[in-house]
Amino acid sequence: MSENPILLECRDVCVDIRGKLLLTNVNFSLRQGEHKVIIGPNGAGKTTLLRAILGSLTIRGGSILLGGCELSSLRQAEIAKSISYVPQLLAAEIPYTVREFVAMGRYAYGGDPRDAAVDSALTAVGVACFADRVVSTLSGGERQRVCIAAALAQQAPILILDEPLVHLDPSQRMEVQRALRELPKEVTVMVVTHDLDWAKMDFQSLLSLRDGCVDYDGATVDFYSGSGVSRLFGEAVGLKYKEESV
Repeated sequence: MSENPILLECRDVCVDIRGKLLLTNVNFSLRQGEHKVIIGPNGAGKTTLLRAILGSLTIRGGSILLGGCELSSLRQAEIAKSISYVPQLLAAEIPYTVREFVAMGRYAYGGDPRDAAVDSALTAVGVACFADRVVSTLSGGERQRVCIAAALAQQAPILILDEPLVHLDPSQRMEVQRALRELPKEVTVMVVTHDLDWAKMDFQSLLSLRDGCVDYDGATVDFYSGSGVSRLFGEAVGLKYKEESV
């Protein structure tokens, strides 16, 4: 049986900001339906990589291919039809209803709140029941789920999330984790997180970065059963996860 097609590919990607090399020869691919997690210490280059993939940061060398096309040749609206993005934290003071906010995810298509894609996205992450509430009245976990709904409303084949659990309490974290687990199987997901337990539990493949370079790219289970965690976070942390993998 053939593998799913590659939707996103980085080839020898290098990023330089004000003379400082932040990413060096980064190579990896993301296939349709894959759930990939990106981990690494602070300053490893995770956010820089996301910015490059989203087209908000110019790469110095290499190439990023989106659906087989050079990212640099695509307009932002074209990128938005292929990649939807959920940032770390949604501002608390948003004067729109949930339905109106989710419809903004359809900006590349006109942004009509009555669009069937809006209803589908609201239902997919369990926020249809408060679609008429103002976003600023919601809890942190609810707001993150609304952000995911807005991203899904784009109907882009790739969903990218940057630290979606940050600043959430345990119950809110579980809400977001459950919403991502229950996404339609055709949605391709890439998440940046510092949560090593979540990375181990919910993602089939893992990309680790260290000092702007790819440290590991492969099956999550092999990363945890090997020396991957120790290389990134030290022997004490690595031993904990290696023992759990036995």
